[in-house]
Amino acid sequence: MASVEDHTPPGVRGVHETAPGVYSITSEPPPRGALGRTLHRLERLLIGPPLASRRERRERLSWAAALAILGADAIASSVYGPEEMLRMLAQSGLPAIATFALPIAAAIVVLLGILALSYWQTIEAYPNGAGGYIVAGDNLGRMAGLICAAALLIDYTLDVAVSVASGVQTASSAVPGLAGWRIVLALSALALIMVANLRGIRTAGAILSAPIYVYIFGTAAVIAVGMFRWATGSLPPYSPPQAAEGLLAQPTETLGLLLVLRAFSSGAVALTGIEAISNGVPYFKPPEAPNAHRTLATLAVAFGALFLGIGFLSGVIGIVPDPTEVETVHSQLTRTLLGSGPLHAIIEGAALLLLILAADTGFADFPRLLSLLANDGYLPHAFAVRGARLAFSNGIVLVTVISALLILIFRGSVEALVPLFTVGAFATFTLSQAGMAKHWRRRRVRGWRWRMAVNALGAAVTTLVLGIVVVSKFAYGAWIVVVILPVLVFMLHSVGAHHDRLMRHVHISSADIARRQLSRPMRHHMVITVGQINRVVLQAITYARALGAQVEAVHITDDLATCEELRRKWDLLQNGVPLVILDSPIRSYSGALLRYLDFIQKRDDPHTFVTVILPELLPTRWWHPLMHNYFAWRLKWTLLFRPHTAVTSVPYEVRD
Repeated sequence: MASVEDHTPPGVRGVHETAPGVYSITSEPPPRGALGRTLHRLERLLIGPPLASRRERRERLSWAAALAILGADAIASSVYGPEEMLRMLAQSGLPAIATFALPIAAAIVVLLGILALSYWQTIEAYPNGAGGYIVAGDNLGRMAGLICAAALLIDYTLDVAVSVASGVQTASSAVPGLAGWRIVLALSALALIMVANLRGIRTAGAILSAPIYVYIFGTAAVIAVGMFRWATGSLPPYSPPQAAEGLLAQPTETLGLLLVLRAFSSGAVALTGIEAISNGVPYFKPPEAPNAHRTLATLAVAFGALFLGIGFLSGVIGIVPDPTEVETVHSQLTRTLLGSGPLHAIIEGAALLLLILAADTGFADFPRLLSLLANDGYLPHAFAVRGARLAFSNGIVLVTVISALLILIFRGSVEALVPLFTVGAFATFTLSQAGMAKHWRRRRVRGWRWRMAVNALGAAVTTLVLGIVVVSKFAYGAWIVVVILPVLVFMLHSVGAHHDRLMRHVHISSADIARRQLSRPMRHHMVITVGQINRVVLQAITYARALGAQVEAVHITDDLATCEELRRKWDLLQNGVPLVILDSPIRSYSGALLRYLDFIQKRDDPHTFVTVILPELLPTRWWHPLMHNYFAWRLKWTLLFRPHTAVTSVPYEVRD
């Protein structure tokens, strides 16, 4: 291909002509003013320099790093999942913990295996990535997809809030004095995770990899020690938290089916991150699907072993959750088996970092889901736009804000947040697995019968669990999600219906229709707002005359006597632009202009297009906007919603 001569003017950096009419823009405009330069440096310090789109593949994750990002939620839930299960059983005393901790933990791990096998098939069927929204929408219809999307948005937001709150609770296990500062600590941690994700997913993966592997191997070592000492009959004595002694002495509930079901549904919250792998396949390095399979298998094995081990040892030792949420069950188990020395501190430090940084699963998948919904017309397109570091920045900021509100509303309590957590996740599991069963039935590929059977089993089991969760947790907070979920679905459906109507209205089906649209005559009337005659106004007049349309200037006043001098000076200019005086005794300057625009369009033609030209001073200092252009800014907002009206700002720069 012949080289293209670069016609870039001298002194213009970052603009290069790569083909006739095609320019490559490789840099941003320099910031203006001292404040602009300071903010720009701060942004670069926190977020980093922009990344080119072609580097997107380099930002992807290996399977080991992906386990840290996409699997962190599931691994971290092995800290608070068994704890919430034991919290329910503890209401009936130690015999309930000793009898049911292992069977319930085993049931949850079996459910994990079913879900892992089901999502393995989802990755195989959708190698480009698909969560519940895509799977349910493709196979069960638009409404099922929206229900999945709404449930996932709730799930990911709660994932972030619960992970951060649980991490702060782990910190208070090591330093009890921090318990009173848990809201401040949670919000601070949330802000740090937001910044890490705004820098890009690879940066977040690098930060998260060390804590998750220290936690996995450290906790596995604790479980191995505990199993050895149980097998040899040398388990050490256990000292429960002081706040739990009253509960052990006088149980508050009788052991029954409902309590067991509540314990199961509380522990099942630990399964909520399992779908993140199939939803995040595009984050993997090639080959994406095999790497996703490897990560899912590693996640299932590691999580299953940790959950089962913690549940079993907690049952045989008789560990009771701390009612004040100061020391976690994980910390009590580690302290009992290893003592309160350096190993306990290292493992609990890794658990602390993991729990806080496990919010990264929500930070990775929530913005991606928003981008899918935005591309399909269910949300503003701003959520589909990648930021400077190739991350969906608007979605990252939104999940941070919502999670911060949840932490503030529920005072950072894990016990209060967990009942909300499970409903959305299992609603997604159910619809996703039902969608996959229908997918195999429709495609009828090799082995479709057993594949359909696996997904149908997954759908049946998760439907049962969803019913258990709603019934057993309804009075404990699940009703909030039951109420919010249909409201969110209605909002998404309404926005999508609006988008469909809008696209039908503006769509151009052929070039002939486009040419007819372009050939229609248009009457154009230009109005320049004039306060006084100065260089700012004269530049706006010169600009308007260059456009060749009908132009007039408008001056608005509440005292006609003061306008005579202005009209005399205007006539001396002989600029060919008539000056119209609008008398507004009630001093409604914006209202007077709007009424005059109505008058013009009634007088000339209702379809006359009016352009309002606003002469403005260009701010060159951070405080200039506080001093100038008040009327122009107010008019811009007022005219924004007026049909057949355009607004043009003509800036005049004064260096001061």
